[in-house]
Amino acid sequence: ARTEIGRATGALTQARALAVGSEGYWWRIEGAGTRPSHRKTKDKFVRWDSPPTLDGMTGHAGCLPNCKCCSEVQIPDPVK
Repeated sequence: ARTEIGRATGALTQARALAVGSEGYWWRIEGAGTRPSHRKTKDKFVRWDSPPTLDGMTGHAGCLPNCKCCSEVQIPDPVK
């Protein structure tokens, strides 16, 4: 269930972020047991149009199987 919830939450987060003009997010990790490949991606900026490939799987934070990572969305400055 973790994977399905992560994918649904990730898709909603991405849709909302794109709606406000976000170009991407910072990869954050949560809790113990984080895979080494995910740990290496911690705090890196990821573009929505270019999800990373980790351990042979391509996807955004929280959307890969059993991934406990999350995205911290980059919100652009308001247009004046």
